Amino acid sequence: MKRKIALILSLLLILLTVCNTNNLLEYKKAAEKREQITKGQTSGAFTVITEINRDGLTAEEIKELNYIKDMQGSYSVVFDEDEEKIIIRNYMNLGGLGYDLEVYINGEEMSMKLPVVGKYLKIDKEIISVDEEAFEKENQVISEKTIKELTEKWLGLMNEEDVFRGKGIILTTPDGEVKTTEYTIKLNNEQIKSLLKDCAGILPEDENLKAFYEKNIRANAEFLQIKTFEEFINDIIKAAEEFYVEKFNYTAYVDIDGYIVNEIIEISIKAIDSEKEGVVGMDYNLDIKSWDINKEQKFDFPVLTDENTLKIEDLDVDMPNAFINN
Repeated sequence: MKRKIALILSLLLILLTVCNTNNLLEYKKAAEKREQITKGQTSGAFTVITEINRDGLTAEEIKELNYIKDMQGSYSVVFDEDEEKIIIRNYMNLGGLGYDLEVYINGEEMSMKLPVVGKYLKIDKEIISVDEEAFEKENQVISEKTIKELTEKWLGLMNEEDVFRGKGIILTTPDGEVKTTEYTIKLNNEQIKSLLKDCAGILPEDENLKAFYEKNIRANAEFLQIKTFEEFINDIIKAAEEFYVEKFNYTAYVDIDGYIVNEIIEISIKAIDSEKEGVVGMDYNLDIKSWDINKEQKFDFPVLTDENTLKIEDLDVDMPNAFINN
């Protein structure tokens, strides 16, 4: 139960995750301008620090909570939608164990670097082209419709007094020094709880997210195997009622072209009953940087050979049993 609450709170934090009237409008324009980006690079890093009250917990419960007590991860993406090219690199550290994932898409060619064996899994285009729309739907965690609805809720949540325009700041990025304007958004506990309830009304309707939950979360977590997706969302709402948002700060740096080039999110939640056993607080930090926006990109795709490449039919032969079972 304690581990379930910790996981629910972690997912909740991640979901909260993607002065005057003019300031609010300016920020909204920058947020909406993302849709005009077709190529560029972005990277992000996050940390989740969980505060645990061990009083009353069993040794097994403490062991499980320690596994997800401190989490951190990072990712980098270079993409060009027009040329259908993208490279994604992800890293996550959970309980001292690191997990890597690299995905390469170069027009008709797709491959994935497999951890443990250090080889590339080649995904034939013929397999995808049987139903490309179904493939994209299956591999998109959250549908575009849901993202649009959540963005509208997020932008509609803010009041004029919640958005503060700061001074001009010069940021040092991989693209060089960039002149930016700082926008800071601070929301209170009631606003975040309202956003969460809106999410609870939207997320259960997303078939993509439901499929992701069934395949990747419910199937691999014993304590969730009897939970439907709708029940899981309801658990998030119930768990949230036991906590309050102590701090929610969002800072965006917008360049002279109106693009958000840096975003920093800081969230701190605390248990209403500080003496309860188990999870009593969480601190979440996310730092996202974007550069080379709508500029020509360079891609370092791996050279695939017979020696470093596997096909799907080779997995049972070449992959270690431990990796297959996972």
